[in-house]
Amino acid sequence: MGVEGRIRGRISGLTAICFCLLLLAGCGGKSDKRTTGVGDEFTSKALAVCEAALEDKHGWQPFPVADFDPSDPDPSKFPEVSTWLADEVAPTFHMWLSGLQALGTPPSAQEEWNAMLAAIRTIDQLNSDQITAADKRDAGAFAAATSALRSIQYELVSASERAGVADCADVHAA
Repeated sequence: MGVEGRIRGRISGLTAICFCLLLLAGCGGKSDKRTTGVGDEFTSKALAVCEAALEDKHGWQPFPVADFDPSDPDPSKFPEVSTWLADEVAPTFHMWLSGLQALGTPPSAQEEWNAMLAAIRTIDQLNSDQITAADKRDAGAFAAATSALRSIQYELVSASERAGVADCADVHAA
């Protein structure tokens, strides 16, 4: 099976997992970080999507390049890095964003929710930017995307806390 087939299969599987988790979300436990934010039912569904993305992230293959510094990358390592990012990272973050967007508009804290989604959209785009930079062997662009990914974490944490789904920020945490 080619890379595209594996990615499609993985995304299809992740979508099915997200759907099942959404159905079961009302039966789940409570997070210590949870507040009122977007409302209890919506929070349960959002946390289920985030947990599915986090579980997928925990299943990633190991990073293939030892001693790789993304802030000062070695362009000769980019083919391996690009493949790993495209096969492991991108599908997880696309699924995470799509799953959260599929929930629609929460009954409350819409501004906070939208701020969180905006941060996740930025993360998803920056992951794509890293892949593009690696494919072009552009060390400067790769390092810039890496720096921006690190910077956006504070915004994600803040927005997810205000929305009442603080655990969702764990998906992007290192």
